[in-house]
Parts: sequence; C-alpha cells; structure tokens
Amino acid sequence: MAKTINIIVSAVWTYFCLVKILPRIAEKAYTIRLHAVNEYGPIIHEFDPYFNYRATEYLYYNGWERFVKWFDYQSWYPLGRPVGTTIYPGMQVTAVFIKNHLMKH
Repeated sequence: MAKTINIIVSAVWTYFCLVKILPRIAEKAYTIRLHAVNEYGPIIHEFDPYFNYRATEYLYYNGWERFVKWFDYQSWYPLGRPVGTTIYPGMQVTAVFIKNHLMKH
C-alpha cells in the first residue's frame, strides 16, 4: 500500500513539475532574456563578436598577465576600454585553451 502511494505521489509531483513549474521557469527565463529588447529596443548592446575575436587573439599572443592589464583603444571609441576589468574572460580563456590543445596534436 505504501509503495502504491509513493508511486502516485511521485507521478503527481512529476506532473506538477512538468505542467506548472517548468513552463513558469521558461516564461521567466524568456522574459529576463528579452528585458533589454523590451526596455531599449532591438539593438545589439553588449555582444560584439569582433571584439571577442580580438580579445581572444590578444590573450593567445600576449598571455594572461598582459591581457588583464590591456587597455583597448579600438573599442568604446574615443574613450577606449580597460579590458581586464570590464569583461568576463571565460570565452576567451576557453578558446585559447582549445586552440592550444588542438595545436599540440
């Protein structure tokens, strides 16, 4: 009897999660993702693939120490940008790691 109740409770919980919780999570994620578009319009605000390419290239050729101290005069013209304190370098570090790993073989 207890096993049957556990199976029913598990099925009800699964149904509740799939029907009630997951759609709300998806809706909130979608709303958060589109916040900038709704607030400021359909403009590319922070994604710049050319900057990411240049930052990865700079890290690859100059190393981590120079990368975190790099002041990029080509972005945010005319002011420039202190790269080491204004980005999350996860993508660049991962790309350099993959390139270094592929170049070994």
